[in-house]
Amino acid sequence: MTSATTSTKTKTGTAYSQNENSFEAGVEIAKNAIGNSTLSNHTIFLLFATPTHDAHLLMKGMRSVIGNGPAIIGGTTIGVVTNVFLSYSGVMAGAGFLSSDKNFFIINTEAGVKDRELDAGTNLGKTIKENLSADSSLLILYDCMKFTHDESDQLLFNLSMPILEGLLSQIKQWPTSVAGVGVIGDMTGASACAIWANDYVSRHGLASVTISGSLKMDTVILQGTSPAGSYHTITKAEHNRILEIDGRPALEMIDEMTGGGMSWDEYPLFITLGANHGDKFGDYIPENYSNRFCLAIDKEAKALIMVENDLKEGDDVQLMRRDVDFKYIQPKIEELKAKIGNRKPVFAFYIDCIGRVSAFSGMPEEESQEVIRLLGDIPLFGIFSGVEIANIGKGVKPLDWTGVVCLFSEE
Repeated sequence: MTSATTSTKTKTGTAYSQNENSFEAGVEIAKNAIGNSTLSNHTIFLLFATPTHDAHLLMKGMRSVIGNGPAIIGGTTIGVVTNVFLSYSGVMAGAGFLSSDKNFFIINTEAGVKDRELDAGTNLGKTIKENLSADSSLLILYDCMKFTHDESDQLLFNLSMPILEGLLSQIKQWPTSVAGVGVIGDMTGASACAIWANDYVSRHGLASVTISGSLKMDTVILQGTSPAGSYHTITKAEHNRILEIDGRPALEMIDEMTGGGMSWDEYPLFITLGANHGDKFGDYIPENYSNRFCLAIDKEAKALIMVENDLKEGDDVQLMRRDVDFKYIQPKIEELKAKIGNRKPVFAFYIDCIGRVSAFSGMPEEESQEVIRLLGDIPLFGIFSGVEIANIGKGVKPLDWTGVVCLFSEE
């Protein structure tokens, strides 16, 4: 089914399908997304699907409708969001597209992120730096799942921080609008993930879209946590393992910080630590925080195994409480709309952490529904992610338990 289209200088549209046949789903999405629109030579589709779909057949179905000219980029997801649809259960696929008479994007890819995140980011940075400026916008996609449960007894992610460090080593300065997604296939880690770009489909893949010209992407972060206590100092850490906090074994310290109401086995995917990149003793400003959740524990070492490796010895962190306040969403969406000034909004892409959905977080309503409501008639396509990436201060960070709304606008 189609969700929305708009008639502007830039043609846009979104659609989804729950057809389990990948080729037929691709046909359905393409037909419903474009409607009566005629695509230009400069068209990009953001295509995402649950991992049960065959990406090659899905794109083949789409191309039977749209031809070989338009670019396609995307990856696996647990669910899809549009103006009229929201689901993270079952087989589905969805896409949103932008089509302009002028070239506004360049796609670059890099294979083999697993265990070479820094090199992969560096190589990608080399390919994009010539077309990237402070006025550009940058969208990053990578496969965040290092192992499935069939391959390892631990749920481990490919690390986005080294990818970002490698990128920055080449481009030297981040654009003011950066967004990214670590794609995931399900909550259990049972499914392999993939990134695709045109005919390229790769597990452990990495891709980027550089956006410039008449189109611009602005972003806003919707945080999903708030501090639950005072600062504590990491006193021993190795790679993505936190061994000690305040000079004590990490698991023992977390037990004290949580009041002893949880077993250690409950820490993975629940315990979240936040790093404040602003004034540590000023008012709480959600946009200054990058959050890291615990992926696993090491009982023998009494250590937390984190989703990223950027929490180091000497860093001050806070235990974070999951807290999605719907009243907080409206002013953030209004802030995003204000960013574009007199430009016309034509399309929104929402990257939403799967941990924020009501079935996992326990919230009585879906926060994505509030985003849908507040964006109104702006065509919206969204996906559920394992990791989110956005600008924090002058840097770019991975952000767990967050949502990142990307608003595309034209002159």
